[in-house]
Amino acid sequence: MTKLQDPIRHRRCSRSLRLATLGCCVALLGCRTPEPATRSVPEPAPVAPPLRAADSDRTTIAAPRFAPLARYSAERGGHAVLVVEGDQVVFAQGQNGHAIDAPHPLYNASESFWGAVALAAETDGYLDLDEPVAFTLPEFADAGWKQDIRVRHLLSYTSGLEAGVWPLSRDVPHDRFQRSLSLEVIAPPGERFQYGPSHLAVFGELLRRKLEPEGLDAVDYLERRILDPIGANLGEWRRDGAGNPDLAEGGSATARDWARFGQWLRDRGSWRGETIVKASQLAPCFVGSAVRPDFGLAVWLNPTGLAPVADPVVMAAGTGNQRLYVVPSLDLVAVRFGREDRTWRDNEFLSLLADAHRLSVPPREPEPLAN
Repeated sequence: MTKLQDPIRHRRCSRSLRLATLGCCVALLGCRTPEPATRSVPEPAPVAPPLRAADSDRTTIAAPRFAPLARYSAERGGHAVLVVEGDQVVFAQGQNGHAIDAPHPLYNASESFWGAVALAAETDGYLDLDEPVAFTLPEFADAGWKQDIRVRHLLSYTSGLEAGVWPLSRDVPHDRFQRSLSLEVIAPPGERFQYGPSHLAVFGELLRRKLEPEGLDAVDYLERRILDPIGANLGEWRRDGAGNPDLAEGGSATARDWARFGQWLRDRGSWRGETIVKASQLAPCFVGSAVRPDFGLAVWLNPTGLAPVADPVVMAAGTGNQRLYVVPSLDLVAVRFGREDRTWRDNEFLSLLADAHRLSVPPREPEPLAN
């Protein structure tokens, strides 16, 4: 078992050694045919309790050790910065006239929810990652390479579909999901990484058909299965004329609510001791494909092996330098909102985050001299 798959065991070990390596530890960017899944519809989960008093009593939470981090963000068009250590919000600041608790567009970082949603849906018996998409979408049957696309290919952006930026985002069709079914396949599934909204639009239609008997859509399921249990409330999703949510780019959230989702990812499917999705079932979210090892299921991964004592950083990245950073080894989650600025560098921000976190770690006792 790797450190990424079992962060609870490793994250508190040798934290001072891991801090030194965090700055360099960021990345910008043969299938079986299963038996039909047995469906088990989950009951609505209980809503998580509100944030701790220390988190919710103050809108702005200042800490001098985060001043360089905040300045770096503000000077590059920052709108908000929030940092969580363990379960505690230790820094929260709105920037350049923006309020810390105002919902903010996530743009294409909206994709960060859907790998987790797919794995929750697999747990509940709605789908299997390795099932052919054509099981649910007959439009893909007997359609060349399309008939070989699996659900996993959609979430890892290796389906072979064209990116679909113009037909799905720029032109904004009346029915985005239906339009996605007619997109061309430009490579065999699993052999090419293609970033774009096409994969999630097809996944959205697939999930819509899976959930239709329950009267749910993808966003309903996300809220019921994951967000409500952790007490996170997203803003309204942008939808097309047919009512379909834009899974790739249409989400918005406050910094605190997105950070809660980051904490849930960091703790591998648990929320303050309560299991929402088992860690073993969520683990595929954090495994890259053969053609793009630094991209899991709709989240970016830091390549392993850069530093032998550091766990990878999990990152959601959106246009305008919207960022969610999850650092399991340091028990850290950070959210940053802003506008486009070409001088933004993820490794510089993470280096400042590590420096600030280092100041919260008590100095180690000196080692005794060897005899």
